[in-house]
Amino acid sequence: MNKKFLLTLAAIFFLIDCALLTYKLSQKEHSTKAIHKAKPNYKYSIYLTSDDGPLKGSKALNQLVLDYEFPLTLFLVGRPLSQDANLEPHLTAYKNNPYLLLGNHSFSHANFRYKRFYKDAANVEKDFLQNERFLGIYSKLGRLPGRNVWAVDGVLKGESDALESAKVIASNDRYKFFGWDYEIHYNPKTKATLKSALEHYKRIKYILKNQQTFAKNQIVILMHDQMFTNQESQKMIGELVLLLQNDSECKLKLLNKFTMTPTHTTIAKASEY
Repeated sequence: MNKKFLLTLAAIFFLIDCALLTYKLSQKEHSTKAIHKAKPNYKYSIYLTSDDGPLKGSKALNQLVLDYEFPLTLFLVGRPLSQDANLEPHLTAYKNNPYLLLGNHSFSHANFRYKRFYKDAANVEKDFLQNERFLGIYSKLGRLPGRNVWAVDGVLKGESDALESAKVIASNDRYKFFGWDYEIHYNPKTKATLKSALEHYKRIKYILKNQQTFAKNQIVILMHDQMFTNQESQKMIGELVLLLQNDSECKLKLLNKFTMTPTHTTIAKASEY
């Protein structure tokens, strides 16, 4: 066996190895886009949340979570599903997604008549319990519709007309209610987000560094399932997730990992979405 033949054989094996490696990398790229980075000394806890599903945008959101492998807490509403059985597969997909935590956002979403809704705390409680049964979610994590209100570990804060409802349900039914520190706004017609991923990322870091959140070194970010019908919104959130995953100071978490160290920040009023 001469030297030329051995070199040729080695070159063939090298090319085969390269081809196999390229194939494996391409397969990995298609199965996940996540950045998994060890963060032993992270400083900030980031809680991404989305409201109002299951809706038409929920399918794309569920796939986005699977592609980027990030934890997301969802606050679900039952009425749209009660009116459209085509949304049932989206709820099933949510329940089967290992990166998701499902919370309660009321059954009726107050019928978008918030002032009237919060005049009767007992009726608000009834609405939340109806949603538990209808959707089969019993996590005891809640978000009030149309109001930025917190009721966590005995700390009650937020928009005054809804505080009594949060207090009643937290006391009677052992709920924790989560508002939000930062909202990702979108165009109500096109569902396109209004800022770039980098703009959102910079603002999130600024808010954390200046302790403008409900709890120190933690930020709860609000999104809505509706916006994920727009492909540009999907792309932007994916880019934002990568920025946060790549940041050694930031760790993405589910809301059941939230710990209470309150600051004295002002709570923003909810958008009338």
